[in-house]
Amino acid sequence: MGTDTGSAVEQFVRGALGCSCPTEVFRSVSIDRVPAAVDRPSLTELRIGSRLLVRLTEMPGEPSSPGWLEQLAAEGCAARDSRGYNRFRLVLTSITGLVPVAIADGLRARFAAATVRDDRAHLHVLSRSQLPAALSGATVAK
Repeated sequence: MGTDTGSAVEQFVRGALGCSCPTEVFRSVSIDRVPAAVDRPSLTELRIGSRLLVRLTEMPGEPSSPGWLEQLAAEGCAARDSRGYNRFRLVLTSITGLVPVAIADGLRARFAAATVRDDRAHLHVLSRSQLPAALSGATVAK
């Protein structure tokens, strides 16, 4: 990955996601696009150092539909644990702009219930415009 991309990812993770990982963690950043699977949208996976797993995906048109968020949370936590990462962050993006507070709060409550208040798992609900250019096309459903 190029230096510009790595720097943009670091700024995004530190700024928008509030990560306080030490600088040396960002020396190794991998970005992979993961195609859609049965009952799961496509996503982009960032592996930062050996500490942080970030998955980005587009929020479905009907965010209140059952099961999709819980599945993403369970799969992300399982991947974090099996790969030995310290933290998992799920980033949901919306192409329509900022997500209304009531919807975002409902998603956070569902995520907290799905992760049994796992303090090593975090949900972020962002507008796609908040992503750096290196990731701006990363969450487009295919």
